[in-house]
Order: sequence, then C-alpha cells, then structure tokens
Amino acid sequence: MRMFPSIRIFVSLVCVALPIALPIALPVACMGDHAAATDHEVIVDVVEASVDLSQPNGVEANEPETFAAIAANCDSDEAAVADFLAASDCCVCDDDRVFLVSTRHLTADCCRASLVEIPFRMWRIDGGTVCEINQHDYLASVSPERPVVFYVHGNRMPVCEVVNRSSMIRNRIRMRGARGPIDWMIYSWPSEKEMIGVKDFRLKADRCDAQGLYLASFLRHHVQASVPMAMIGYSFGARVTTGALHALAGGALSGRQLPEPPLTGANVRVGLVAPAIESKWLGDNGYHGSATKNMDELVLLYNRRDVVLKRYWLLERIRRDTALGYSGPTIFANRVDGTRLPVRSRDCASIVKLRHSEMDYYQGGCNAGVDMARLINGIRRISF
Repeated sequence: MRMFPSIRIFVSLVCVALPIALPIALPVACMGDHAAATDHEVIVDVVEASVDLSQPNGVEANEPETFAAIAANCDSDEAAVADFLAASDCCVCDDDRVFLVSTRHLTADCCRASLVEIPFRMWRIDGGTVCEINQHDYLASVSPERPVVFYVHGNRMPVCEVVNRSSMIRNRIRMRGARGPIDWMIYSWPSEKEMIGVKDFRLKADRCDAQGLYLASFLRHHVQASVPMAMIGYSFGARVTTGALHALAGGALSGRQLPEPPLTGANVRVGLVAPAIESKWLGDNGYHGSATKNMDELVLLYNRRDVVLKRYWLLERIRRDTALGYSGPTIFANRVDGTRLPVRSRDCASIVKLRHSEMDYYQGGCNAGVDMARLINGIRRISF
C-alpha cells in the first residue's frame, strides 16, 4: 500500500551533533547550581539505548563522581553532555578540544532575531567534566594554529542526542585519517520534532534562516582571528551552513543581513551530507549564492533514491524544485577570486538506498569519514 508524501516525510529527517576532548586553559564556570533538566530520566534512557560504543549501559567504576552532580543539577544541554560522558567509552584524542555552542534558547523567528551581541551559550567538554564557558574567553583561546571544525546537525535532533551523534561522526572521521590537533565545535539549534509530517518540515526550513544568521555572526569572530575552518552539515544542518556562509559574505536571509560589513575569502572547506537545500541555491543569484565566496572546496554526498528529499518540492509546493542532496551537483557560483569552486561529489544511493539517515553515509561503502578527513586535512590558514 502506498504511503502519502506527508507520511514519508514524517518518517525521516534525522541529524546530528559532535564530539569529546581534553582540558583547555580557559577561565570557566563549571555547572553546579542550575535548574534540574526536564525529563532527565528520558534523556538517560535515550542516550544509553543509542550509543554504539563499547560501554553503553552505565558508568565505569573508575569514572569521576562529578557526573552524578552535573547530570542532576543542570540545564538540558549540560545534562545531555554529562549523561553521554557518563554512559560512554569515549574516543579521545589528547590534543583535541571539544565545544558545544547552543542557540536553543534564542528566538527561532528570523524577523525578531537580535543580531547584535548574540547571547550564545557555550560549554567545554573535557574527558571528565562539562563546564559552561564565556564566549569571549573561548574566542580569546582560538588560534590560527588550531583549525576549528563546525558540525551542524539536521532536523529532529533532540538535545539529548546531540553530543552522542556528533561524537560518533567525529570518531569516524578521526579513524579515517584526520590529522593534527583540532577544535571541534558542535552547533546545537532547536530542531526537536514539533509537528507532524510536512508541517514540521516547513517549520524547520523557515527556522534555518535565523540559524544561518546566528552562525554567521559566530563564524565572523573566527574569520577575524584568521582561524582556519571546516564545516560539516547534514540535511537542514547543511542549509544552516550554507546560509551562514552566504550571510557572512553580506547576503540576506529572510530579508535580513548582519549589521557588520561583509567578509569574504574565508576559505572554509565545506562538507554537505544529504543537504536539504534547493539544488540551484549555490549558483549565481541563488538564495545562498554568496556562500561560495567564503568556500575553499565543497564535498557533496547525495542520494538519488532518498524518499524524503525526493519530495523536497512540497516545501514550497513548486514541482520543479529539487534538493541538492537528491539531484547531486548542478551549478555553483565562483569563489571570491573568480575561480571555479572545486566540488567533489558522490552518489551514495547504492549504500543508503531509500533512507534519509546520516549515519548510513558514514558506514559501509559510502564511508563519508574518508571524505571528511581529507577535507579537514586540506584546511589552509587564512589571513585578514
């Protein structure tokens, strides 16, 4: 029996968030006296059931006792991080640092979004502690010697799964050859399931414009500090990623621009997995057409059999609209110097088949970790 398009869309749109790390020389304030997380037991159950690492069902005997205090007295983001660390045998690279920046507390309405001194919330994730940090202290710690890799998850990613998913992605990239010390940045945006079927799809699509502007503002600080960067976005996370690079270059989203002067030539290396953006948006005069002015290279993994992205046209109800994650490479605007944007693309349909599933791209023959490791290893220093 055939399923209606809205039901098929309801079946999917999964997404992501990043990693794990070690201590940093930052002034921090560790969590301790925040309000208790909502539905904390549910968060624990979800994390324990979903971690695909070697110890999913509890805390090792030698784990620090700080986990219990962190998990019991914290906001939802801290609880998710603490629960994951307590329940997982994490793969940690000694020279890596892992951060989480959240906009889940900010308005999702692009028209009402404040773009001046945006109050991001940030955490540092160490091997045994979770500490909230000040944005200014974090920015003071970044360096042109340490590349930053941003991970932007997609739709229907509850906060309780963000760190777990991003850690799995990071581990697969590390195992496939990413070299050198890296700062991993998880960008956590409000993407929990709120409606049924295509209504939820449209709600999150509208929400991506505000997220693009927020992320562009955050990226701006890194560009000004000459920090080399890579970005990995899945599904609607790819939409947020390219929107941010477009806004950074002075482009408008929902009629709004950043208040600061445009920045171009950031040389960001971008990896898009099953991107839920219109196939021509990165072309000249496309909705995200200025994004390529801040790109150095693009890796595109798509699926010509994706049952969700096949019905991307339902977003605007325009039949000719196709998703970049379904169609594969079409047209791309030039880089800031006028040269053609290098694009490496691969159709993973034979592996992922009909699914719209991020982890399927990192397993089996598609092996997205190899592509992302090469992308990260090619990061170049920038100079402003």
